[in-house]
Amino acid sequence: MKCIISGEELQKVMSDAVNILCDTVSATLGPTGNNILIHNSEMTPFITNDGVTIASNIESEDNRINAVLEIVKEASIKTNELVGDGTTTTLVLLQSIFNLGLEEIRKGKNKIVLKNELLSYKNQISEEIKKLKRKPLKEDLLNVATTSSNDYKIGKLTAEIFQKVKSKYSIKLEESNNEQTYSVNKKGYSVPIHSISSMYFSKKKSLEYNDVKILLLKGYLESLERISDIINDSLETNKNLLIFVEDMNEQIKNEILVYYMNHKNIFIVELEEYSSHRDRQEEDIAYLSSSTIKNIDYEQASFCDLGNIDKIIITQSEVVLFHSKNSQERINKLQEELKNCLSDYEKEFINERISKLENGITTIYVGGTTKSEKRERLMRFEDAICALESAKGGFVPGEGITYLKVSEKLENKDTASLILKKSLEKPFEKIIENLGLDYKEMKNYIRKNDYGVIYDYTVNDYIPIQNSKIIDSTEVLISAFGNALSISSILLSTSSLIINDTIIIN
Repeated sequence: MKCIISGEELQKVMSDAVNILCDTVSATLGPTGNNILIHNSEMTPFITNDGVTIASNIESEDNRINAVLEIVKEASIKTNELVGDGTTTTLVLLQSIFNLGLEEIRKGKNKIVLKNELLSYKNQISEEIKKLKRKPLKEDLLNVATTSSNDYKIGKLTAEIFQKVKSKYSIKLEESNNEQTYSVNKKGYSVPIHSISSMYFSKKKSLEYNDVKILLLKGYLESLERISDIINDSLETNKNLLIFVEDMNEQIKNEILVYYMNHKNIFIVELEEYSSHRDRQEEDIAYLSSSTIKNIDYEQASFCDLGNIDKIIITQSEVVLFHSKNSQERINKLQEELKNCLSDYEKEFINERISKLENGITTIYVGGTTKSEKRERLMRFEDAICALESAKGGFVPGEGITYLKVSEKLENKDTASLILKKSLEKPFEKIIENLGLDYKEMKNYIRKNDYGVIYDYTVNDYIPIQNSKIIDSTEVLISAFGNALSISSILLSTSSLIINDTIIIN
């Protein structure tokens, strides 16, 4: 069934969608924001205060509202993709800009004119935020991580690790097998592999070997006869050999396992990555080990194709290569690729490879008493890590005070400036409201003191802003505002909604 709605009906649908989503998510904003319990038929219920996770799970039985919800969710998703934090702030700003804009449209303001007016302030407000930033010190990184995660212990551990590895791409998160949270650093280049037989690990969880020969094979390996000379030499000389292969039959896996049981020095693994990502990993391995990649479908592998690596650690799911080679040449090449890369997905993969070459990977194993607690803590760690990555570009005072101060910089020139002045105050107001305090009184006090103080709920008092640990990443605030402005202005300029499937209306 096709349905077209417009006018007041569309305005109500859009308003309902924006407020359903944003009211729910905004309740989590700030250090004392609420948690939300999410029930999803595809997984066990869990509790979180992560804005984008909450937003992505909100749906309506009315398909008209769902259509608008998907557009609104895009604002928080985009902020999460760009900076990994600030998703709740994005929705608080979006809701205010949309609702105030809708009021003006109902009074007769032209939609397109209003949209253009709103967007004309994007660069000005972004520049005003940048004027307030400063570079983070060691203590500032701790404060950023703590503020983002709303947890001092999580913030402290994350900040300590981040200061060592310098990049979010060098940090991975996994659930711990117990209640303890701890980290493990692997300095080498880690390579995910398809799971290998547990028979390799009868007495331990990992295998460690020094001075290992590396053979890299593309194509389908149908028989060990193709590389029999290399295997026989390894067995006769007792030299450790690790073979990376693109694809192989099950018989080869079993034959190599038998060799391992008798000699303990030979392995064959398949890279987990596919297509171009697998090719890039093979190139990295070839560079680090000085080996040659051979396509076994068309070429014969020989001893001169073998490379060497100082040390390997093998688990059922990955191989870590430890090397002494200076990787700067390779890192420089990847950084050049990064400059010309347009895909966020590919950028992340390149950044991860650079991090492996520079610092290795540190895995934080997140513990908790229950599955729900671990999942909730994982999301807090994710927020802290992403906030730290963004904070490398500088930070500003938190608690919504930066937006508050920028709002005063806007002149009352047109309808859009008035809307944005009010909307930029909303994150501060919502944070203070979630603290259970009077935001009007606090806002007036802060302005009276020329933004030289900030309220610290841990001491229940105002403190000098230069002494405050309450800070935000500059990039997060700019991204949150930009995405909120983009989506809200798109909604305000929309005149019709077309539904091409069944509508369920309560």
